[in-house]
Amino acid sequence: MKVKKFHLNYKRKRFVLLLFTFILLIAIYFFKSSSFFLRATSTIAIMILFYAADHFFNIRFRRRHYVFMFAIVILSFLTSQFYYTYPNYDKVQHFIQPMLVCSLIFYMINRLHLQLKWKLVFTFFGVVAILGLFEIGEFALDLLFDLKLQGVYLRDTAGFEKFNLAMDPLRDTMIDILLGVIGAALYSIVFGIVMKKKLNDTLFSEF
Repeated sequence: MKVKKFHLNYKRKRFVLLLFTFILLIAIYFFKSSSFFLRATSTIAIMILFYAADHFFNIRFRRRHYVFMFAIVILSFLTSQFYYTYPNYDKVQHFIQPMLVCSLIFYMINRLHLQLKWKLVFTFFGVVAILGLFEIGEFALDLLFDLKLQGVYLRDTAGFEKFNLAMDPLRDTMIDILLGVIGAALYSIVFGIVMKKKLNDTLFSEF
């Protein structure tokens, strides 16, 4: 019975993923923009990789985790043009998205036979490590292709392809990491308090 439910769960995930891909392909057809094509295909590719990792490693992510991942890739890739329009768009993401990533990491670590506090510690430092690798990746891509991933650039009203530097790369990187650390710490503290309260309520209910 569990095996049947397991396969049905992945069938639903595949259906949602295919539906999401179909919608994006229709959007690509109507927009017919090389920039949108690149953003949409990147979004599809990352969601397929997420599903493949879930299936291959038998992680069995819940529906909420797929919603979180959809939100991350859509806000990071599909709507990436907002980075050059709203200077705080990137900062809000670097604060909120680590919380969503914390949920994914904790779900995997929760299977280990560890005390709650150590699960939260590993979750926190796992997300901090991901933040560091992400910033290193941005630095490497900027160094190789000058994609303007580090630093805050705003479109110049005088020309669509012209950008003005609103925040230098080093300051932008440090603030991004700091916001991510705060977001991950906030998730770990609040989630730890909630989980501890649930565990205490369960223990009291047994007496």
